[in-house]
Amino acid sequence: MMKAAVRTGVLGTTVSFTDQAKRPKLNSKRADVLIKVHAASINPVDYKVPGFMIGKMIGMDFCGTVEQVGSDTSSSNIQVGDLVYGHASQGSLAEYTIAPTQSIAKAPSDVKKSWKATELATLNVAYQSALQCLKQGNIIIEPSGKDNNNEKSVLVIGASGGCGIAALQLCRSRAKKIVAICSGKNSQLVKDMGATDVVDYTNEEELSAFFRGNVGKFDCVVDAATNSGGGEDYWKRSLPLLINTGGQYTSLNGSATKWLRAFSGMQKPNETLIMCKQNTADLELIVQMLEATGDRPHISKIVQFSKQGLEEAFELLKSRRTRGKIVFEIV
Repeated sequence: MMKAAVRTGVLGTTVSFTDQAKRPKLNSKRADVLIKVHAASINPVDYKVPGFMIGKMIGMDFCGTVEQVGSDTSSSNIQVGDLVYGHASQGSLAEYTIAPTQSIAKAPSDVKKSWKATELATLNVAYQSALQCLKQGNIIIEPSGKDNNNEKSVLVIGASGGCGIAALQLCRSRAKKIVAICSGKNSQLVKDMGATDVVDYTNEEELSAFFRGNVGKFDCVVDAATNSGGGEDYWKRSLPLLINTGGQYTSLNGSATKWLRAFSGMQKPNETLIMCKQNTADLELIVQMLEATGDRPHISKIVQFSKQGLEEAFELLKSRRTRGKIVFEIV
């Protein structure tokens, strides 16, 4: 048995702590690994999506040590004892979890000394989502993550949350102008993360003046606020801000119609709802980019893995006032 966070209730919408969860068993024929989890971070999807849709175990982001490998893992070069980070397929808020090798990465040996497990545990959802937004917006060019044209302009909406801060940090050296929309009280924080200018969304006059005065000026919009739970919708309002040729609006959420377009492959050329695709290459690139700028994930709170800690962390996450990431120390 092990400690774990699980979804309970009829629909699986209640977040609960247990010390009687069954330890996951590795399917030895698959390209999966068994992980002893050291740290795990949480995301809104962890409480917004019910258990009957995504399973009983909670959490996707983790950092931990490989304890057992499946027989089909030879192409990944992942071995027992490796420190890895990325996406867990069977819940990361647990002492042990299972992860597919194609959605995790090894912590480079030269990085282990300068990165903490709690930092690596934040990179899966927030940083991969932000990276894929910036790739779609042609701010970060594959495969190196470098772009010779650093004259571009990026707008990050919802800039003080986990995904917003990730976007600021990842485009810090790739754009000349990075505008952050967030609460005025978080102005200095987002500037420290890479923003060159800040717009206070709580000041409607300032916000309206910004949208009126910046038509056609942005190469890429990263929207981490629309449909996040407070009735926000910047989608239509942001489109006029794009440059005439090649401008890209990217969002992490949207209306039911936008999701239908995304799932059916009918999204408009310059409007993309990003559905994060976890992969090793992006996880490795994120660490390389943050190493190059000296940035590290901004952690709002590190919580001990207990019933009280679980309740405290999800209460903070649901408040929608978290600056950066919430991380659990598991083992």
